[in-house]
Amino acid sequence: MNFKNKFQFSNFVLIGFVCVLLSSCKSEETTIILPLLTTTDVSNISRYSAISGGVITSDGGGSIIERGVCWSLTINPTIENNKTTNGTAIGPFESSITGLNSGTTYYIRAYATNKAGTGYGSSSVFTTLNNPLDVKTAYMPAGTYTMGSATNPKVPLPSETPHQVTLSAFLMSKYEITNTQYSTFLNKKGVGSDGIYSAGAYPTKVLIYASSGESDWGIHYVNSKWVPVSGYENYPIIFVTWWGAMEFANYVGGRLPTESQWEYACRAGTVSPFNTGTCLSNEQANYDWSLPYGVCKNTVSTSLGKTQAVGSYSPNAWGLYDMHGNVSEWCYDAYDDYPTTPQIDPQGPIQGNAARMIRGGSWSQSADICRSAARFFSGNGYYDYNGFRVVFVP
Repeated sequence: MNFKNKFQFSNFVLIGFVCVLLSSCKSEETTIILPLLTTTDVSNISRYSAISGGVITSDGGGSIIERGVCWSLTINPTIENNKTTNGTAIGPFESSITGLNSGTTYYIRAYATNKAGTGYGSSSVFTTLNNPLDVKTAYMPAGTYTMGSATNPKVPLPSETPHQVTLSAFLMSKYEITNTQYSTFLNKKGVGSDGIYSAGAYPTKVLIYASSGESDWGIHYVNSKWVPVSGYENYPIIFVTWWGAMEFANYVGGRLPTESQWEYACRAGTVSPFNTGTCLSNEQANYDWSLPYGVCKNTVSTSLGKTQAVGSYSPNAWGLYDMHGNVSEWCYDAYDDYPTTPQIDPQGPIQGNAARMIRGGSWSQSADICRSAARFFSGNGYYDYNGFRVVFVP
């Protein structure tokens, strides 16, 4: 045996000896399989949320990296759809599911992930409670943003002092509330031609005024019923007071957005004057096109001169339509100056100043008024350029 062969043989013997001592020289590692688990029943089902979970009975021989539930509109959802993340231990766990749409059927199952991949429990199905007026919503994730603007507006408006705001997640109606939705609410509550809802939270206040004249794009009281003006069924409600917006929001189980919620939702993660960027064109919103923002230009300068059907323009990044223009929107807050310190879920003042905040600008106003940060206020009156949308807290 030559030197080279002796060296190789010695190495082989040495390696074999070490393997015997350590009992660890195997061709493969211990096999890891997918986790085994079950899905628990869905409970606490509301219009926009539910609770489920699972029980992990085996980790498959490897540590659990992630666990939770996943859901979708089709059977056998995966973590590529929607999911929660709830720890890494085996055994039972519970997950809160938020951001759902009302009156919608979902499929759900628990999942657990280890190095081998993701295992799933059996698929279950549930349906969220129905929204009485089919108010379609979009999910606004929790987050922190800078509310306000350091840019001085061109016209006198309330202070837009920049300050940090942190908000919990919420849902907001995708569209401005329509003539059809609002008239249905009035009829269900038996509100007469005077627009007063005596059994409501504001029993002496007028909720709505019939539209007429050059601004006849709202609703009428005909044969003891409120009805949309023909051809304007899917247009935003107008001539609605702040009290009227509040009563509707109460009826559908929501509330009016706070100023901070409204601006956060409008921006949808942007920091520019509009959620469309530096400019707001005539192809992006319904406003007075003869008055674009700054040095921006429009291809058409003669505006439409009235409201348009909700959803006529593209939504922002979070799925909300007409946050700029069409109708200005009532907010929950009474007018006050902004704070200068960071805020967490600010509610805004509701007592004191009778003027209420309005956001978003309208068909009759300049692009400057339509900015994400622009704010102005009004008495609790009624106008052909005012409407509203609602928010829901999961």
